Amino acid sequence: MTELLPAVASGVDAVRTHFAGLPVEVVPDGAGGAFLTVGDVEVGPRYSPSRTWLGFQISAAYDSADVYPHYVGVLTRTDGRPHGDGIQQVTWRDQAALQLSRRSNGWRPGIDNAALKAEKVITWLVNQ
Repeated sequence: MTELLPAVASGVDAVRTHFAGLPVEVVPDGAGGAFLTVGDVEVGPRYSPSRTWLGFQISAAYDSADVYPHYVGVLTRTDGRPHGDGIQQVTWRDQAALQLSRRSNGWRPGIDNAALKAEKVITWLVNQ
């Protein structure tokens, strides 16, 4: 299956709207969901580089399911400290990445969406 399910397409639209002006790549996952990569995301002066990509999957279970986990390009902290809990180096879609584990146990279908979750994860990372 290469077509996105309607709820997934709605989630993709929310991400494109929220991150207007940034490149958003969408790759169908073959099951009705999609892998998304938002480019040129600002993560601030605590990291080098200060801009990176953000990736995640909107699964076919969306919007009943949380969007989790999120990934960014490999970043180093400018203060030399190690990354804290919830951040680990992995490979995502054949590229080196940091996995940002920020599960939403209180996910509310119809209220929470992929764009809001992505913004929450970026804000969390910036404040680490």
